[in-house]
Amino acid sequence: MKRQKVRLKAERHWLILLLLTDLFFIFLTWLIGPDTFESIVIIILLFTAIIFSTGYWIARIKQKKQIEILQLFLNSLNEETEQRLLATVGESWHPAIQIASAQLREQSQTIKDKQLELQNYQEFIEAWTHEIKTPLSLATLILANRREEMSAYVYNRMEYVRCTINNDVDRILYYARLQADHVDYKFIKLDLSDCVQECLEDFRAISDEKEIDVQLNLSRLQIISDKKVLTFMLSQLFSNAFKYTATVNGTVHVVSWLDTQGDGKIHLAVRDNGKGVPPEDLPFLFDKGFTGSHPDRQHATGMGLYLIKKYSEALSVEVNIESISTSGHGFGIELIFPII
Repeated sequence: MKRQKVRLKAERHWLILLLLTDLFFIFLTWLIGPDTFESIVIIILLFTAIIFSTGYWIARIKQKKQIEILQLFLNSLNEETEQRLLATVGESWHPAIQIASAQLREQSQTIKDKQLELQNYQEFIEAWTHEIKTPLSLATLILANRREEMSAYVYNRMEYVRCTINNDVDRILYYARLQADHVDYKFIKLDLSDCVQECLEDFRAISDEKEIDVQLNLSRLQIISDKKVLTFMLSQLFSNAFKYTATVNGTVHVVSWLDTQGDGKIHLAVRDNGKGVPPEDLPFLFDKGFTGSHPDRQHATGMGLYLIKKYSEALSVEVNIESISTSGHGFGIELIFPII
């Protein structure tokens, strides 16, 4: 209906001219033959209606064909579709269509070139992250085999650096994977507490270095998830907690439970006793690159929570920021797993 109104509005000048012509002939009929005036007027108006309806119907068919060919042309910018489009419009439109066609083809080629550059960049990043894993694994092996030759202070410092680099490399790798056309996930049954404790082992050096008290209150709960991706998500949660916990008497509390009274789902919460975040930052915590207004977070990348949110959507896991996070007395974030 709306398209018909637009069409009538576009053709109203022809309709006005047609009506004026009818009025002129009606006037002539009145002058020439007053006795047959009424019958001739009816014939004129009927003929006008037929002519207008036929023209409108032909114009609609032509317009529909033009739209179909235009869509085909936009989906396939080649010489054949351009010629078909030119054949359906008046010659006055030919120069404009030819200019638009050339510009669209140029832009299409530019987009393809940029997509190829982006693909090459992504492949390079993924290759680099896999290659850097080799020296990191070697560093892990050396630290494990030469631990007795180092002082506890030197070992903890080296292990702290290794864990930090490894976490940063994983973040790069998983960010690159987000851009992939297809990402494979392997869903298996997992013990949530085992996953948490395995992941925390990689942060032992960081917790020792910062003298952070890690408190666990984990229930034996089974979930269905991708272990590698879940481990990455947990590592981002722990990295965030260890980074922003209180500098003195820092505490990280990890708790899991089955909510039998509420949503009936499995919850895992990671809480620290840092300063939390300002209330005005809360709606933007999962935005890419957002670091917030808190002074302690100005050197952050703003990617950890963003990646957690993105991969939680892929794994059908809910993410919830706890209310304590804006109180100034800590920060808490929950992962909520469905029961399958």
